[in-house]
Amino acid sequence: MKKIRQSLIGLVIAIGTLYYTLQNVSYKELETSLKNAELIYILPGLVLIALSYVTRAYRWQILLRPFKKIPVKEIYSPLMIGFMGNVLPARAGEFLRAYLVGKKNDITFSGAFSTIIVERLFDLVCLLTLFVWVFLFNAEIFDPNLTFSGISVQTMVVGFGRFCFILVCALLALMFLLAWQEVKVKSWVNWFIRPLPEKWKGKILFMLSEFALGCQIIKDKNALLQIILYSVLTWTLIVAMNYPFYYVFDLETKTLGSVLILTVMVCILITVLPTPAFLGSYNAGVLIALHEIMGEAEVTAVSFGMVVWAASFIVIFVGAFYFIFRDHISVASLIKAEETESALENTERSSGGGSR
Repeated sequence: MKKIRQSLIGLVIAIGTLYYTLQNVSYKELETSLKNAELIYILPGLVLIALSYVTRAYRWQILLRPFKKIPVKEIYSPLMIGFMGNVLPARAGEFLRAYLVGKKNDITFSGAFSTIIVERLFDLVCLLTLFVWVFLFNAEIFDPNLTFSGISVQTMVVGFGRFCFILVCALLALMFLLAWQEVKVKSWVNWFIRPLPEKWKGKILFMLSEFALGCQIIKDKNALLQIILYSVLTWTLIVAMNYPFYYVFDLETKTLGSVLILTVMVCILITVLPTPAFLGSYNAGVLIALHEIMGEAEVTAVSFGMVVWAASFIVIFVGAFYFIFRDHISVASLIKAEETESALENTERSSGGGSR
């Protein structure tokens, strides 16, 4: 029932965001825009998208090193299948990733999942750094005359940029404290969450334990430098992959600032409005960035969002199904694995993290 409810909520959000994106664009306008697209420029975009998963694979290999040294070629299969699994309710692909890499390499689910939590934290630090750059140091791109509830939007984004800067510092501090002062951090958190119900306390402490387990890798300076390098490379590729698509539709503004704004707005929308396969929320983020902020034609922004969204998922699905067929994995077994590992994760959480 929980998964059905999550699916229905995601579907409703997707329909709402798609309506917002398409409400002012006619089918004929959209057809004309897509027919006039220079499709040859999609190829370098596909290459950059694919390369971003290569750098993710190398980073995940390093994060898994404390549990087992795994050849990077063995990382691609669980990585791509897991990203495909993000179309499932609650974006359950992370559970699939942990299950598949653990099963194949004899790593506990808890250990494998902890590396994904740390990976996501490094992604979050990179994303928040982009927020700081766009909202704090490039706030002039927002119309100073635009207000919301009597407050200048430019003032609001500067405040948000400052908040993101503080959050980046806090996350980095938490990661290093958990690596070297895990017991103290857990005691501080346990004291702070005393008023909460036992159910919520258990969830928080479980996630903290998983996070702490994954953070042990950063004690290795060489490993930490490599993780930072691959994180920066990954996010550089995520930003850069949009640029070739600017030429597909010959956008008027082809600047680094425009690409950064596009990346930031898409990330905000797919986070705040989670939908299956990011459908609708991704498109709405593109529309806000390109049309509302950068002033591109609305039909162009809508067409751009559709093409980039499709290209991103072509890479994911082609890669995932290649490894599914190569490793003789049935889709039914993946769905069953996701359900099994979700139940295992809930069991470990209720028992305070289980054995490690």
